[in-house]
Amino acid sequence: MARRVVIRTDGAARGNPGPASAGAVIIDADGDAAAARRPDAAPIATVSEFLGRQTNNVAEYTAVLRALEVAAEIGAREVDLILDANLLVEQLHGRWKVKDAKLAPLHAEARRRLAGFERWSAVQEPRARNTAADALANEAIDRALAGGPALVIRRPDGSGGHDPRPPRAAADGAPGADALPPRTALATDPELEPGFDPGDAGPDPGRLVVTILGSGTSGGVPRISCGCATCTSTDPRDRRTRASAVLAYAETRVLIDAGPDLRAQALATGLDRLDAVLLTHEHADAVGGLDDLRRFNEIRGDYLEVRALPDTLAIVVDRFRYAFVPGQRRFGGLPMLRPVELAGPFTVRGRRFVPIPVVHGDRTIAGYRTGGFAYCSDVQRIDADGRVLLRGLEVLVLSALRDVPHPTHQTVAQALELIADLRPERAILTHLDHELLHAGLTARLPAGVEVAYDGLTVELRS
Repeated sequence: MARRVVIRTDGAARGNPGPASAGAVIIDADGDAAAARRPDAAPIATVSEFLGRQTNNVAEYTAVLRALEVAAEIGAREVDLILDANLLVEQLHGRWKVKDAKLAPLHAEARRRLAGFERWSAVQEPRARNTAADALANEAIDRALAGGPALVIRRPDGSGGHDPRPPRAAADGAPGADALPPRTALATDPELEPGFDPGDAGPDPGRLVVTILGSGTSGGVPRISCGCATCTSTDPRDRRTRASAVLAYAETRVLIDAGPDLRAQALATGLDRLDAVLLTHEHADAVGGLDDLRRFNEIRGDYLEVRALPDTLAIVVDRFRYAFVPGQRRFGGLPMLRPVELAGPFTVRGRRFVPIPVVHGDRTIAGYRTGGFAYCSDVQRIDADGRVLLRGLEVLVLSALRDVPHPTHQTVAQALELIADLRPERAILTHLDHELLHAGLTARLPAGVEVAYDGLTVELRS
């Protein structure tokens, strides 16, 4: 039997959730390891399984689990996973949290099974190179819908096995009829895959210039009908619109958060194009200006990608349904936005971005790193899995609401503690409430830490 195998898997869901399936090919890599990684390499075993009604991510995890089960049965001691689902690659390596309760037991089981091998790896390849596993997954759905067996496994000795029971649809959001039993999640320290550099700016990053469009909290500064020292200040740096930033490199412009002041911010800074929008979370101060993106659709004559965590994106798409209509052929006065779920690092026009898990109240939202720059707003805290991605920064933009403790935001003192741990070359405090005067806060900050203001521009080396 093969000691080392290459495994390609795929999960499919016709609808999300919908009729779902798992497909996998297991390839002997004892001889020519390079040939075993070719998309057309002949398998020694395959899996094709119908899962009932499930989400695509559940299907992806189940495909991995079934393949690992078969690999162990045939005596494999080393496995190289090749997946087209980057979410699984990032979660299996511990670089991204498992926030979906349905995925947690599947992730824990996958980690347990991987620990039983002498060595394992997991990498992502485009779906176009994963056609064999994809075909097996779709075969399972078609077979089951025609009344065939739910599970078919073909092994090296030519034997085949199938589950004789008819396929059964699982309840929406529940484990499938043949889902593996849950196990206790592994407690592992965060670690980066060897060779993974969160500061890698990408294949063609261009020189990065960051403009702070807004530096204020959700209520803005000055607040409505407030006579405090900050709200009545004549210092223009104390006038703070809702927190947002735009990243410019070459001809590309990437917006982080689209709050209700977006129109005014764009006019104030001369913003005349956008190529992508990154959202930290779905609160109104981060998404209230999405409708104003329609002007950039008009300029582009095409859709704009809006990237966010899956939970955030689901809420935003529901809230702005008219803006997320697929298949529009031309601009017709409404926003043309295309939702893209965050599932690990991604690239926008040659520059690489790494999502950062940030705790905001009782939930995880997204910060972003690209090269030596990171932007983390609405921070209550950043745990070890996020901090490991924020080492070696040239510039960190970080929220610091006020001095008085808040249930969902960190204070200035807590922000300074985090900065002391991360040790960026330069830190800029943003998302500031009206308790903080710009001049007064500046006077008491340590070297290397400064206060953001609307219109502040920062040029980075990378």
